Amino acid sequence: MAAPILSGFFSIVVFKCFVISLSALSQNRFSTKTPYKFAHPETVTGYKEDDLNTLPELKGMACSAAHATVVARHGTRYPGLDDVHEIIHLHEKLVDAMEPDTHPDLYDWKCKFPSNNDKALAHIGENELESLGKRVGKRLSTLFADEELSNFRFMTSSKERTKQSASAFYDGFINTVLAEEEKKDDFDSEINDELIRFFDLCARYVYGVKDNKTAMGEYYTFLNSEHITKIKEKIAKKLGVKSELMTQAHIHLLYNICGYEKAIFEKSPWCSLLDDEDLIPLEYLGDLKHFYKNGYGFNITYRQSCPLVSEIFSTMDEVILEIENTEEDEEVAGFLVGQFAFGHAETLGPVFSALGLFNNSLPLKADNFESQSNRVFRTSNILPFGSNIMFVLYECVPEELAEEEEIEEAEYYIKVLVNEKAVVMPGCPNVYCNYNDMRKRYQSYIDDCHFKKMCKRDLPKDEL
Repeated sequence: MAAPILSGFFSIVVFKCFVISLSALSQNRFSTKTPYKFAHPETVTGYKEDDLNTLPELKGMACSAAHATVVARHGTRYPGLDDVHEIIHLHEKLVDAMEPDTHPDLYDWKCKFPSNNDKALAHIGENELESLGKRVGKRLSTLFADEELSNFRFMTSSKERTKQSASAFYDGFINTVLAEEEKKDDFDSEINDELIRFFDLCARYVYGVKDNKTAMGEYYTFLNSEHITKIKEKIAKKLGVKSELMTQAHIHLLYNICGYEKAIFEKSPWCSLLDDEDLIPLEYLGDLKHFYKNGYGFNITYRQSCPLVSEIFSTMDEVILEIENTEEDEEVAGFLVGQFAFGHAETLGPVFSALGLFNNSLPLKADNFESQSNRVFRTSNILPFGSNIMFVLYECVPEELAEEEEIEEAEYYIKVLVNEKAVVMPGCPNVYCNYNDMRKRYQSYIDDCHFKKMCKRDLPKDEL
């Protein structure tokens, strides 16, 4: 009689393990909490050295890179203290209600996140930015080779995570492009919240959007919809607890904690509560939040980025002026060949939107979730940790004159890359664009940026 009992027990164990394995996530889409390597694994290794130094797509012209500006988000960070305290509190409630053997990994879970700092950069975040620095240096090695440090500009926001990200990028970049004797141990960067944390300095945005629950109405409507409620009930059933123990906000939180732990510690018992199908509405929930907070939801959200957009183009204006004013027998010097800024999702999202990138034909709303499955505004792709945009300015001459020493006038073209992949900019038929044409398209951001005026609180309420 012992054998059949053992056999039955073995079947139960196998079945239980099979259920747990089915709950493992095969997708790694956590909205803005997605690590860069999860979102863009192909860009980490799929590049060629010096492939951005020329512009082969522009037929009949010989082009060489003259300048590059990169704006990058900080790398993967730890969650904020509010989220840490909330997930610990949720865990305590669940442990009190669930049986120890229902989900032992979650029952025995211990919080590994630091409780004495706020949103600090994780080790994986340092690696993300150091690797990005290496790739930028290698893909434009001819442009950056033999340059002095004074021809590079590094800017950060006042937050420690952006300073650490800039330092990590610097280490990867400098070790790639400079000779050993040119390297400096001390990293010198400029803190510039006016350019990088404009979203904290724009009162109309802060009070009208960021701190206004009404502005986030679509997000809250979807948060309390049946899509998220069903996930809550399913998780409660898995744990054998009452669904009233959790709120819909808890579901969004554990989704984010799952992403953090999977990125930083490679696994998380919180992830086993979710299925791949759950990630679809949860990712959309994150996209809704950032569509209104950092994207196209309100005009002020992206218009406020004009100081940074203006700085990017003004720097390229100066580069062109320096090149054209340099005497023919004199070595071209004295301008920035590389400008690197390190900010936040709230920095990059508005810049993307100001440039007209990732713009859906219809705005994201709570009631059009089903029709938005092919949306281009997908934050897991466009705004993961370490996300970036690069502007490469090229000096171009006709191919037949490429070897000539005296060329009266060159033309200037620009290529824009988002997360290291070339994008076709609005108004440009190709992945390159005539610089003057592109500048004209964004002239209101460049030459008519009246930040203080647009950010006054007494202006009329913004509309979709």
